[in-house]
Amino acid sequence: MKTLILFLSLFLISSLHGQWVYKTVTDGFDDPYKIAYTDNPSGAYLKLENLEGRLVFYIKGGYYCDENPSYDFVFQLGQEVYKVSGVGIKSDGNDIIFFTPNLLDEEFQTVDWFKKCSKLKIRINETYCTTEYYEFNMSKSSSALEFMSKP
Repeated sequence: MKTLILFLSLFLISSLHGQWVYKTVTDGFDDPYKIAYTDNPSGAYLKLENLEGRLVFYIKGGYYCDENPSYDFVFQLGQEVYKVSGVGIKSDGNDIIFFTPNLLDEEFQTVDWFKKCSKLKIRINETYCTTEYYEFNMSKSSSALEFMSKP
């Protein structure tokens, strides 16, 4: 019986990765605001926030280089892949990388890369640090975008 409980617990914990979580954050200082995020087994989080009408996303956790990194995205839509590159902005604490695309821009809305992709691969390209790779399960990402787009 203990083995069954242990197995079920481990299964539930492993299946939690890649599930989108939706929250309204109230910190007592600012007006309440919404976030949506998903994680991966390495402990990194892919988060969405609506900042003054721009729907942006970023990675939190696992990044400790001092430079602003360039990035490559691979949006996997079935057998098709779409690639996007750019330069990110890191936080002062070096643990967050903000990506420059606005998910409300026409480019992202027309193709629906973010909404429809099943998997998002991210490569952080650093000149002086090691290159890092992240992969996120994007099932139900359209629900996350809808949640973040509503006032």
